[in-house]
Amino acid sequence: MNPAPTLRALAGAVWLACAWPAAALDQGTAAARIDGAPLLAFSVESSWRMARAADPAVQRGATLDALIANRLLAEAARKRFGEEVLSAGQRVGFARDVSIDDQLASTLRTLYGSEMEQDLRQLPGAGLDSLLHPQAVSDAALDTVFGKPGALRLDLDLDSAQLAQADRLVLLRFALPHGGDGSITLGDVVRRQNVQGRVALFARERDFMLRQARVQVAARYVLDWSRRRFGTDAVADLRRVLADQGDAQAMLRLHGMGDDQHAGSRLLDQLASQVSPAQVRDWYRRHRDDFVRIERVRARHIRLPDEATAQKVAAALAAGADFATLARRHSVAQDAAAGGALGWVRHQGRPDWLAQLLFAQAEGQVSSPVRSPAGPYAQAPWEIVLVEQRVLGYQEAGSESVRYAASRALARETAAAQLTALRAELLRKARIDIATAAGGPA
Repeated sequence: MNPAPTLRALAGAVWLACAWPAAALDQGTAAARIDGAPLLAFSVESSWRMARAADPAVQRGATLDALIANRLLAEAARKRFGEEVLSAGQRVGFARDVSIDDQLASTLRTLYGSEMEQDLRQLPGAGLDSLLHPQAVSDAALDTVFGKPGALRLDLDLDSAQLAQADRLVLLRFALPHGGDGSITLGDVVRRQNVQGRVALFARERDFMLRQARVQVAARYVLDWSRRRFGTDAVADLRRVLADQGDAQAMLRLHGMGDDQHAGSRLLDQLASQVSPAQVRDWYRRHRDDFVRIERVRARHIRLPDEATAQKVAAALAAGADFATLARRHSVAQDAAAGGALGWVRHQGRPDWLAQLLFAQAEGQVSSPVRSPAGPYAQAPWEIVLVEQRVLGYQEAGSESVRYAASRALARETAAAQLTALRAELLRKARIDIATAAGGPA
């Protein structure tokens, strides 16, 4: 049965949860076709195993569901924003392809590392090291790429001539256990670095260069082993799934629903700028309780000339002495005769440091001695405060902080609605065929 009509009808997150066939598919076959393009069972199985590491209860059907949604969202995201925008902010400084390649190797190593280890133990030396042959690179050769040591540089990029020279400098030769002799050049290493890595390269850190070359050989071994075990198409399909996942997550971030909701987004900025004052007032009415603040406090304080006196008075207060009495006896402030009474202190404008101390203090409690702000060696008085009563109120509806919070929240609501509508539209328009246990995609 072709489930596409059902998918179009429901267009939700649960429609494929029961679609995974009871009998396992061969990993090289298509688990589904999305507008005719295959999504291989190997990708679904690998993704499901990774998902189970975080949530053992997750079902294969839910994983297939997510991969199909990711495929559709990622394709839409690439068309709308472009890969450059989507990859901005992901693993800062690494090229998009490098990030995907690293994630692919890491995923395969995580899932099948123990089997790879068995394969490696059959090699001389029981590892890759015996197959690696580091090559000597002279300082003069490095000069042709990075320039003379100590030269002033305004950036850490290489031009085409320098990259061509780097491609001629072999750092490591290797021979994979089942064929595939090759080499890693300085150019290979340069292209896979972020800013931090390029700093190390320009500093001529030879250990770093060789270590990075070995990392690349290890990644090539992981891919070579996986292609021999599962097939080239299966590994390529898993790479596409990971690229989809990254672009779909980038899409979510742009809509304010990523892992870091405080990250900047031009889309959210644009939507926030379109929020009207009426919308802000309505939002504030519905979220007024979120803006409770201390409106005013009635308080007393004792100002002491030094820490030793402050600690002595604090000890007396802790033993039950009367605050006002000690204020009259020890305080050096002008209000000492009034028992240190400050009256009502309102929360308005930008509170000074003493007011901030009062607003941070719990009602009915005496604070610890606090040194007033001053330079590290300056003579500064100490304060002990008592908040006798605290009155709560609400932040003003017309304040800048309310406007900012409301416009960002409303922008996220709009972005989420747009994304939900887009997802539903993509699912409605897509032709999705789920494989059956007997004979591949229906």
